Amino acid sequence: MKKVDIHEWNKEKAQELFSLSHQLLDTAKQLGQYHAEELNIHVAHAMDLAKCAAQNDLKKLEQLQKSAATDASKRMAQYQKKAKILLSTLGNDVADKTEKHLDKARDSLSDWLDEAEQKMPVGGDKLAKVVRDISDAGTKAYKEGRKLVNNAIESADQAIHKATSSESGAQKPAVKSVAAKKKSS
Repeated sequence: MKKVDIHEWNKEKAQELFSLSHQLLDTAKQLGQYHAEELNIHVAHAMDLAKCAAQNDLKKLEQLQKSAATDASKRMAQYQKKAKILLSTLGNDVADKTEKHLDKARDSLSDWLDEAEQKMPVGGDKLAKVVRDISDAGTKAYKEGRKLVNNAIESADQAIHKATSSESGAQKPAVKSVAAKKKSS
């Protein structure tokens, strides 16, 4: 690589890192806003619970707790979706930029090999082919690794979804059985 190319590449990397830091800050800000909204909801719920407890209204207190639990599980599912979208978008942007830098490094290595091939003694072209094959294998491994990470994230998300849906499913029969007992009495 020429010195001019290196300077331009370094400027480009600095700009990308700066934009990446802003993306990270924006993502953190959005996640923080979601968390602040949840805290405000919890504060309002705690105040309602305190009022009911002060009035010794146990039925209303129980209803508030049930509705708060139901609403919280719905909000948590939405929060998980929003967080996954934000992090997925950020991860894809970072991976694309990383892939671009790997391609740039590979191209630079290829250029160097082309220049060195002419100066190498007999057998140098075989060495250059080996280096190119290794470089290609590294690129393929990176792309496969990226796919594996995305698949692992998706599998974990599905497992969380199944766990939360099975928990809510386990609570529903208990409520039905209590209602069935009241009807049979």
